[in-house]
Amino acid sequence: MYEFMSEFVFRYIYDDLYMFAAHNYRPGEQEAYLDAFGKYKQEMNVKNPSIELVGSWTCSFGRTRDQAIHLWRHNKGYEDVDSSIALHGKDSGIRAADNDVAKLCGRRKNLIVKSFSYWREPEQRPPNHVYDLRSYVLQPGTMIDWASAWAKGIQYRREANQDVGGFFAQVGQLYVVYHIWAYPSMSDRNDTRHATWAKPGWDATVANTVPLIKKMQSKILVPTRFSQLE
Repeated sequence: MYEFMSEFVFRYIYDDLYMFAAHNYRPGEQEAYLDAFGKYKQEMNVKNPSIELVGSWTCSFGRTRDQAIHLWRHNKGYEDVDSSIALHGKDSGIRAADNDVAKLCGRRKNLIVKSFSYWREPEQRPPNHVYDLRSYVLQPGTMIDWASAWAKGIQYRREANQDVGGFFAQVGQLYVVYHIWAYPSMSDRNDTRHATWAKPGWDATVANTVPLIKKMQSKILVPTRFSQLE
């Protein structure tokens, strides 16, 4: 088991640490929620600037309609996680701003993830894109098979600058993979995905990874005014 995990970490995982925050805000309260979240982001920028908001979106299509998803990069790794825990427990400004966000939400969850080394790191993008967040719940014990297949398969998806980031859960529901893709429009998304299927070899990636999946879903996201990924 140790040799398995050592090979997986050495070959496929970056040291960079991220957090997905999913907030289900109350229907009809999107603008109030975003205003409250903006104040929370300002507090975090001041109190712990090494925790960086990379992506911030609301959900247009998917299982949950009234939802915001934020991607935070922890540039100091778990040191930033420890700092965040301390700030949310003791800092009055952070606690007040976080409580204001919470009052507008029915449910919130935070997931710690690491990025796969064969994906690019999320980088600032100009307007205007739609984002496809795909999540895959894998069979336990299959992560290295998934990573091995996608390390080859990602080459078929690099056209049109569509690949944003790929992540692997560290805390939260485990054996979950997240892929983020960007497209100028939903029409471009459709055309790009059709073009991928025409490439010899892509079908092998699908054939090798589908048996590893227990459950999967897709959400179409649009950037908020706070997002570096526009």
